[in-house]
Amino acid sequence: MPFCRGGDLFGVVLEVAERRQQNEAELGSGGMLEPVARYWFRQLLFGLHYLQTRGICHRDLSLENILVDVNHCLVIDMGMCLRVPYYCHHDPRRSSDVTEGDTRRLIVPMGTCGKINYMSPEIFANREHFDGFAVDLWAAGVILYIMVTGFPPYDAPSERDERFGLIAQGLLNQQLQAWEIFLSDEIAHLLQWMLRPNPADRPTLKQVMMHDWVVNGEVMPP
Repeated sequence: MPFCRGGDLFGVVLEVAERRQQNEAELGSGGMLEPVARYWFRQLLFGLHYLQTRGICHRDLSLENILVDVNHCLVIDMGMCLRVPYYCHHDPRRSSDVTEGDTRRLIVPMGTCGKINYMSPEIFANREHFDGFAVDLWAAGVILYIMVTGFPPYDAPSERDERFGLIAQGLLNQQLQAWEIFLSDEIAHLLQWMLRPNPADRPTLKQVMMHDWVVNGEVMPP
């Protein structure tokens, strides 16, 4: 394995948060500047693209599972990965993998897994079949949220969690503004889109990679 000398991306977020919170002029902002977050987020999307093209869902994406080496990062910890089932070309009644399939299938509930701060609501509920790719896109949205705010969006992905409830109602940006955290309209739209409780309403990886906030705007290496 390659050696990553910079620890994990969670440590980078903590370092940024501590530095910005010491500056009174930036009160209310504990996360990365958006150009810096865009730099790291693009790399995460490339990692997700690699996994998806091979028909793999990670199921445990988190800042702690992204290692940093100077100015690039690597997705690690594949212990909860699943091979996503696909409908077979030759026999729609049979499951295959991405090498022989054309349309991916849902995965039966397999228990709650991963870190609760990054867990999607369907995994937390563990009642219905789930889309492995949508689960990873949710976690990527949480990662982006933490990078630009300095804290997780909720304690548990459940309606009983007040912060989660506001996000589920489409009030993510209003909630942040009430805390004097002001994000660009583009990233607020992307975060709200990725953090939709219904996985069918979330964007695909392609849509995220083509989103205005990801494609346009300044990129600032660390």
